[in-house]
Amino acid sequence: MDSTLPPSKRTTTTTPEMGDPSPKQQPPPTQHQAVVDGGTGDEAQVKRLRDRWELASVLNFLSVFEPVIGTGLMPEGLIERELINPTSSLAQLHIKLLKGIPPRSKMLDGSDAWVTVLCKKLIPWWPWVADGVMPLKPANGEELRHYKELGPFTRLLILKALCELRSHQDDAVRYINASLKTGTPVSHFRKEKLIGDGGTSYWYDDSVIGGHRLYREVHEAQPKAKNLGEDLVSLPAMSFLWETLATTPDEFRRVADIFAHKESMTEVAVSNILQSDVLPVLEKLQKDKERMLKRKGRKEMLLRNCIQSYVVRSVRSSRIRRPASYTFDDYDQAIDDAIRITETEQTGEGNNKDDDRRWRLELESSGRENAEEASPSIPVRDLVVPDSEDEN
Repeated sequence: MDSTLPPSKRTTTTTPEMGDPSPKQQPPPTQHQAVVDGGTGDEAQVKRLRDRWELASVLNFLSVFEPVIGTGLMPEGLIERELINPTSSLAQLHIKLLKGIPPRSKMLDGSDAWVTVLCKKLIPWWPWVADGVMPLKPANGEELRHYKELGPFTRLLILKALCELRSHQDDAVRYINASLKTGTPVSHFRKEKLIGDGGTSYWYDDSVIGGHRLYREVHEAQPKAKNLGEDLVSLPAMSFLWETLATTPDEFRRVADIFAHKESMTEVAVSNILQSDVLPVLEKLQKDKERMLKRKGRKEMLLRNCIQSYVVRSVRSSRIRRPASYTFDDYDQAIDDAIRITETEQTGEGNNKDDDRRWRLELESSGRENAEEASPSIPVRDLVVPDSEDEN
């Protein structure tokens, strides 16, 4: 597939969406969905973003194509915060995706020019990867300001369209073909639901960026009333609901406990799967994370102790150092001072030797016992004691 050609009407195999409904099946946004861009409070906006299937699709795409796009895209569980309050992490994610879509632009090396490149690449492909009108257009250098003025859900739609376009590139297609030839199951690229009974389906996904998440997808048919005087009945309207049930180990445990006491066989089956397959993995990951945090805290404490002890031991003395001078006079003066100090030390040593000799003579006349009492610090074997008369 030549991705450098302009878009044309063709049949494409896009990255799999978990329960991806067609645009015609989606109902008009409800009041709950309509206030996504204008909601108050980050926690409420995070909840609304998680109740969108587009976010689940983006997280699944970034996890599946991580070997192609690259690692370290974004810390786990932070993408919702970035969509609400964009920072450099969200910009780097867009830049990595844009670099994989030819032709590669030199403007991506700049800090804010990635938004301009994003507009130019998405506008011709927007009808093939998204619905409606492209919410971001070239504005002579004002693209970044317009992007920051968009709501979190609109930014999510742009990121979803960019991931969709990135999945059409040649390296992504080669990666899929090579992986399938080496035995990778198709379910790795096309997510399969955990369990479902037709109208309600449950999905479980574990990704590098999104972490472990449990989703619920609900399709409901709402038949329209038959019009009087007409023999035809219009097709029922399909309502679609997507929600995130659990993202943390505590939420998974709560869902498993609640579903275990439900009358629906589907929910009971979900509870059994969570308790047997998912919760042990999450508990192990949680223990590993706690162990890693304790090890990190221990290392930081040891490092602080080492730094404090080094500071205490490495305090310099308060002596005043003479400033260095490199003139000949100062050099001669320093040599003379050194010679004088050396002669003084040698003279002192000579005087000490004379004193020791005089003291030894006194000891010879006083005897062994007096010598030991007078200077216990000098070994007795070094003393010369005359023979006493008693021994003769």
